[in-house]
Amino acid sequence: MKEQKPMQIKPTPTVITAWIANYVPEKDVFFLTEEQYKKLTNTFAILAMPIDEFFNHSTYNQIHYTNSYEYWNIKRAQYVIIAESGWIEQLSNAERTKILMAQLQCERGMTVPLSFIQNRQDVPADYIHDGHVILQRAMWEKMSSSTKVQLLETMVYEWWDKGECKELPVNAPIFLREFANTFGTKQGSNCLAAVLYAVTEGKCSWIIDEWIHQNTFLEKLKQCHYQNIETKTLVKGDVAVWQDTDGVIQHAAYCIGENLFFNKHGQTIFNPWKILSKSQLDKEWSQLNMLTYRVI
Repeated sequence: MKEQKPMQIKPTPTVITAWIANYVPEKDVFFLTEEQYKKLTNTFAILAMPIDEFFNHSTYNQIHYTNSYEYWNIKRAQYVIIAESGWIEQLSNAERTKILMAQLQCERGMTVPLSFIQNRQDVPADYIHDGHVILQRAMWEKMSSSTKVQLLETMVYEWWDKGECKELPVNAPIFLREFANTFGTKQGSNCLAAVLYAVTEGKCSWIIDEWIHQNTFLEKLKQCHYQNIETKTLVKGDVAVWQDTDGVIQHAAYCIGENLFFNKHGQTIFNPWKILSKSQLDKEWSQLNMLTYRVI
């Protein structure tokens, strides 16, 4: 049977409103080299941390900071400064420019191409450098709602997810209807959480918003009577797990039958829960070893 063409989803107005409120953290975080940090003059109202201490900090290691600033991309930074949102606007033009340019150089999150923004007059000029806009809380609050909506929608499709998915079949489990082919509003929900929500048939709905790690995931599968079996042919209710050569789980998805799966790629708000076909998943994960878990 020929595979149906994918549909395309987009974030709803309710989701976009939540993104606008939460995407840019209330405190500003700036990543600097040691040389850049030592040249700062207005340091009274900030906290400065060596980057190793920062990444282990109980406050700044929380998921909304991690995902918005995209810690995994940070390069060439030795110090981090934390400031209230108004601090950056109290600096001289020269010092503010140096700090904002440093965010581009270290490849920090929330730096977007100026081309992503249609109404460029809505962006304060002080935050535009080298063809990019460096998003910070104070400037974010000054931008119009229409520009924020347009920018967030552009970011999703250009960087995170094209929104392509399959329709949820009419005979699919009822508990999937709330989440299938939707974007979320909370940072941190990952693929393993999506699978555990499904294997518990939605009875533990709060699990879907969790960031689940490998051993927790495997323990819950065991509790739900799932076992690894020797087959690559999946049926309704099975769990597909993709594992690297070190035995680390990189992805998982829940089979709803007819070669369709309930799936989530990534742990950000910009990664939706989607219904995908097996062929779509294979394109992404075929280089890894697929395991099948089934209720026995």
